[in-house]
Amino acid sequence: MTPVPTPKGQQRRKELIEAAGHLLATSGPSGVTMRAVAEEVGCSLSATVYYFADRDELLAEAGRYNITLWAGRAERVAEKAEAAGSITTVEDLVELLLEAVLSREAPLYGHYVTLLAAGSSAPVARAYFTGRGRLNSAVGRVLRVAGARLSAELAITIVDGAAVTALSEGRDVHDTARGMLREALASEAG
Repeated sequence: MTPVPTPKGQQRRKELIEAAGHLLATSGPSGVTMRAVAEEVGCSLSATVYYFADRDELLAEAGRYNITLWAGRAERVAEKAEAAGSITTVEDLVELLLEAVLSREAPLYGHYVTLLAAGSSAPVARAYFTGRGRLNSAVGRVLRVAGARLSAELAITIVDGAAVTALSEGRDVHDTARGMLREALASEAG
């Protein structure tokens, strides 16, 4: 990467990363090109080439940006759960887990299609794998407040699996994930 010494340069690089993250989330890795990112920001193609050595560097930054957003959402939910001090019902825990893992801002079909496609891009897959620890940690904090023994990774897997099932069958994602989480938590308690 070319050093970015000025505040204006840092701002431009940030804008390019955010645009690349948006394109990655909506179009998958194939939609993230130097040209597409430049068009998204409204700058010249030469700007992307100046700030990023190649497309792989841009994809890696886009992946880091997106996983940071997802982990940040889960961390805000964990902070809310910890501030409450306890989670006394399975229903409350399920709703907090859904809030932590499922985006309400992005269309879920597109999210999961692009998430699956991300595995075809080594820079994006590495970024998601590296950043996944923050997401797992935040979801784990929610589960600890509730005293649940379910691991964060399993809770996230249940939600993601429910989402893919619901999307492929034309069902409501949140309702399907809610039901599967209830079942998993009931099995854990029983």
